[in-house]
Amino acid sequence: MAEIEMRGLSGTNPLGFMAALGVQVAFESAPHPPALRWADGVVPTACIATELSLDDIVGQVLATVDRWTAEPALNPEPAANDVKFLAAEIRGYLERAADASSGRLAMALVAEGSLDAVTSKVAKPTDFHFTAGRQLFLRMARLILTDVTAEDITSAICGPWQYTSNLPSLRWDVADDRAYALSAFDPTDNTNNPKLTNPGAECLALLGLCMFPAFVGTGKTATTGCLGTWRDGAFSWPLWERPVSPRVVRTLVAHVGNGCLADERLTRTLPSLGVFRIMESAIRRNDRAMGLANFAPPRVIWQRDG
Repeated sequence: MAEIEMRGLSGTNPLGFMAALGVQVAFESAPHPPALRWADGVVPTACIATELSLDDIVGQVLATVDRWTAEPALNPEPAANDVKFLAAEIRGYLERAADASSGRLAMALVAEGSLDAVTSKVAKPTDFHFTAGRQLFLRMARLILTDVTAEDITSAICGPWQYTSNLPSLRWDVADDRAYALSAFDPTDNTNNPKLTNPGAECLALLGLCMFPAFVGTGKTATTGCLGTWRDGAFSWPLWERPVSPRVVRTLVAHVGNGCLADERLTRTLPSLGVFRIMESAIRRNDRAMGLANFAPPRVIWQRDG
């Protein structure tokens, strides 16, 4: 089978990794979704095994986001712009979203019974919730998916990434880290401090978020791929060399995100699964920036011998 190397999607950047998974998510309803692997290099890049052309892939992504923008996962009832639903609304939101193509996105945003520890009245966001203040997650997601273009998707896949858009940033990009302490203006102030983004990568990563379902945890919402506390957490992700289906990708992501390195028996299984590297980025949250978060620079926490 032919293979397309998606040079713009780097496995050393959380946004690039999640965007690569998003390409697969766009094809989940297809009889034979493309298989994904990573080229083992200094900067591993995503490769997709498919007979489709790049234009076909971009077209499928746009068709998927067009459906998602009209579905319940991004359009809750009652209407909301953020995922901090009242406790009594969480189940209804998940049930309404369940049968839609974006149902897995809803399960990656909230978990029934996982509530904010301070009020116990609203849903506790997942570890991937990096926005705060005026930056409302659902409204931002709708804007990204509504306004992204074919050119944006193509640019993100092929690289190099261009930061030319005023569309929102979900703050998952380590290549565009704007720590509050280094900024002359509040990072939520888009008038004095506009943040330009790569909307194609942001769009694909939103699709990829489906691979990280959330559950009730201890003191926070447990998020697939993430360990630690809300204030002191980290995201770990695997890179693998064999082309695998979306179902296998979910297994690999959950296997690594469950703290497999703490168990030598699990670590020994990684090469047999095709995993050659595990990356990790700490999650930094800044109270002064009203809870805004970002990923710390990634590091290799495990690498296959030889």
